[in-house]
Amino acid sequence: MKPDSVKYTGPLKQKVVVLDDRNRTFVLSPLRLMFTLALCIFIVETLVMSVLEQLEPPKGVETLLDSSILTIILFAILYYDLFKPLVVLINDYKLKEIQLKIHQEHLEQKVQERTAELNSAYLDLKAKNEETFKAREALRESEDRFRQLFEQSDDAIVLISPSDNAIIDVNPTAERVFRKQRTELLADGLSAICDPEGYKKIASALDQITHDTFSGMIEKFECRLAPGEVRILSFHGKKIPLQGSEVIYTTFRDITMRLHLEEQAMEFQARLIQANRMTSLGTMVSSVAHEINNPNNFLLMNAGIIKRAWEDIAPVIEEHFRSKGDFSVAQSMWSEARTFMPDAFEGIQQGALRISDIVGALKEYGREDRFKRESVADVNAVVQLSVSILSQLISKSTRKFKLELLEGLPKVRGSARQLEQVVINLIQNALLALPDPGHGVSVGTALDPDSGHVLIRVTDEGSGIAPEIAARIMEPFFTTRLERGGTGLGLAISSTIVKEHGGSIEFSSEPGKGTIFTVRLCRAASAENDTLNHEENHVFN
Repeated sequence: MKPDSVKYTGPLKQKVVVLDDRNRTFVLSPLRLMFTLALCIFIVETLVMSVLEQLEPPKGVETLLDSSILTIILFAILYYDLFKPLVVLINDYKLKEIQLKIHQEHLEQKVQERTAELNSAYLDLKAKNEETFKAREALRESEDRFRQLFEQSDDAIVLISPSDNAIIDVNPTAERVFRKQRTELLADGLSAICDPEGYKKIASALDQITHDTFSGMIEKFECRLAPGEVRILSFHGKKIPLQGSEVIYTTFRDITMRLHLEEQAMEFQARLIQANRMTSLGTMVSSVAHEINNPNNFLLMNAGIIKRAWEDIAPVIEEHFRSKGDFSVAQSMWSEARTFMPDAFEGIQQGALRISDIVGALKEYGREDRFKRESVADVNAVVQLSVSILSQLISKSTRKFKLELLEGLPKVRGSARQLEQVVINLIQNALLALPDPGHGVSVGTALDPDSGHVLIRVTDEGSGIAPEIAARIMEPFFTTRLERGGTGLGLAISSTIVKEHGGSIEFSSEPGKGTIFTVRLCRAASAENDTLNHEENHVFN
């Protein structure tokens, strides 16, 4: 039998026959061994007997030869048929053992390498799990912080989808600011935030953030949250990543109060500046009052003397005029001068008196009792004198001035000079409100039959008073004509004077059409003033 394969192994360094499973089974088969041995003995015995028959050796030699030949032949047969295959088989087992050992060592090395790889992978996985856990904890803490900031923020926070401007989420402050529940805001979208005008501004800013810039803002815009409720808001927005997508993070801050406080601060600063000016003015008035009063007293005294002298001289001059004819007097003819000279003297005297009153009022302004309670004033006379003083300003400001006074008005309690100041302030304001001389001003007096108050009414066809400032026009130092020299004191002083007289100032205005100021004054407690004719010449427009 020939081996089917031969190979050299490293450790043995010798020729080794490698048996396959079929040959190994054949070699180790007991039946084959017994059959081979029996066949060999039979053949050998047959040959030996044939040889011995021909040679005819002695019987003892025959037995010896038979045994020797049989032994030699059996040895050869056993060597080649049994021992040598066993050697091959043993070598095969040795080879298998060596190969197994080599494979075992290689397997152990592989196992060690694989174990090291698995251990490294385990450590990596453990580290990744720890990192993932830390990341999840950090994310959870970050989400908690974001949620706390989101819910506790004083600003209204609204998360908006950049694709369709739908509201994704809102914080509780947004519900308070926009006067809507969260479900309403999510359902209605941006249209639920404020009025259409404010919505346009917000939508424009969101469109800019979505397509052009990363962030955007609106410093301030009016938002009508409900009928009659207008708030001023500021808007800030920017894109942020959230749960794998982008959203627009927007904040709305109600700055109404802040702007109001800023306006108050600016107004307070202006008041301080104006108060400083008024202090300086008071100091100046006090220092020059004496200097003004001296020449003014001279005017008062001499005006009376001149008036009385005129009254004595006028008849003589008039007689000369009748006998000699007209003649020139002060660049005028006597026939004309004799009509206006008395008024000129009266005007000088009244002007000097007014200067004295103004200086006194400036010095005494701010005192508790600025007029004697028992004083009375004729309202019609006050209005007529005020119109006379403002005649030049009236002629320059309008071509449509109307004066309508109710005759028989009762007198009122108070100072005629202070009431005169009130009327002058109201007429001046009316004239300054006119856009052009084609618009008119009317001044009139009347009596309220229900309350018994004496009324002074000043009506203009001017620009009117804007609703947003109507509540403040009586405040000291508030003016819309600061750049034109307005001090903001006219109406404030007038209101103070009227209140001290126990009266009130009322007004109604329509922007673009005009304003009506009405002064209500208490009538003086006098029996002679109780009889009035309410129908005579009572015209009011």
